[in-house]
Amino acid sequence: MPSSIEIKKLPNSRTECRVAFTGEERAKAEADALKRLGKSIRVPGFREGKAPADIIREKIGAESLLEETVRSLLGERLGNIIEEHNLHPILPPRISVTAQDPLSVSLLFVEKPAVTLKGADRIKIDKKDIKIEQKDIDRMIAYLQEQDKKTKEVERKAQKGDQVTIDFHGTDSEGKDVPGTKTRNYAVILGSATLLPGFEEALTGLGKDEEKSFTLTFPDDYHAEHLRKKPVTFSVKVTKVEEVSVPEMTDAFVKEHGLGESVKDLHTRIETSLRTQEESIDQQRREQALFEAIGKATNVSLPDELIEEEEHRLFKERNEQLTRQGTTLEDWLKRTKKTPEDFGKELRKQAEQRITLRLGVEALLEQRETAVSDEEMQTLIQQTLGESPEAERAAMEQNLKPGHDAYEQLKWQRRVEKLTDQMLSA
Repeated sequence: MPSSIEIKKLPNSRTECRVAFTGEERAKAEADALKRLGKSIRVPGFREGKAPADIIREKIGAESLLEETVRSLLGERLGNIIEEHNLHPILPPRISVTAQDPLSVSLLFVEKPAVTLKGADRIKIDKKDIKIEQKDIDRMIAYLQEQDKKTKEVERKAQKGDQVTIDFHGTDSEGKDVPGTKTRNYAVILGSATLLPGFEEALTGLGKDEEKSFTLTFPDDYHAEHLRKKPVTFSVKVTKVEEVSVPEMTDAFVKEHGLGESVKDLHTRIETSLRTQEESIDQQRREQALFEAIGKATNVSLPDELIEEEEHRLFKERNEQLTRQGTTLEDWLKRTKKTPEDFGKELRKQAEQRITLRLGVEALLEQRETAVSDEEMQTLIQQTLGESPEAERAAMEQNLKPGHDAYEQLKWQRRVEKLTDQMLSA
């Protein structure tokens, strides 16, 4: 009597398949499993793979043998089940043993959930009106002049525009050193607004070898969290005062430094460069806003299994990121004052958002029939190979063939780019 199969549709795009195997099927599969596993088992006194079955069974263990037996029983049958019942799983099935006699297995298939898009056709992300002001150009001109500045040490009090070299350290209200506030031979141009508000002003009027103490409070948004809103008393010693002179911006200066043909030409180049930068920043903003809008327009009921799979992927990505930064998840949680429960909730929310967006984008790609031709793919492949190190090209070329993951990923990226361009130009 052949094995029996029961199919049951579950909520959230899930299908459960229960398979009960006959004693004969199990016995044959178990014997095959013992034979395969036994090849790697070494038993003293027996040649490799020639030990008695009962000894091999004992060394393998009941759990490992059952797992291999189930794998053997399913084999090609798994593909037949998927085909016969018209299933379209997007994850490997979750397999669990539900009974031992007769051996029964439950297969849980997760299929692509149905997606509806509400208002996606009305999404419109406006462009920013890019304006490059003269002060922005003047700032760049000043920066270029600054690169060619000349300094001359002077024996007078420091004034605005001078470069002052200082040693300083900071202490708290109890006179203890504040970490991150001690520096030697630091050069700053007075009036450049490089240091804390009030710091450069406090140096004005000081001469070489003169010292001064003053208290400043760090801004609320200071990059070092431990210093935010913290009052610190700085003890400063001036070691050098230099007069600064910058070259005049002339046609000759522009040509000599390869900045263009004339001052007017340089102004035009700077304006074009700044405009390109601003347009690139605005394009990134619009793309982010577009994807946020697509996510909000996507209605889908997500299976828990799909969310969990994405959570594991996000967890792995975060761990790898922290490892590259030379820290651990435990240290990161302590530093950010997050509990493992908080972190878990964040991961789940991110997983839900990422899957929802991905499914929404897929639905839009199908709805708009956004495709990439073979010719486009060949152009993309050649471009990708051309930008890669020569030593890696051979392996990459193999992975960039139809059906391979790298090829499909490149094709997906190009389809998304085309969809983005279509929706942002609407």
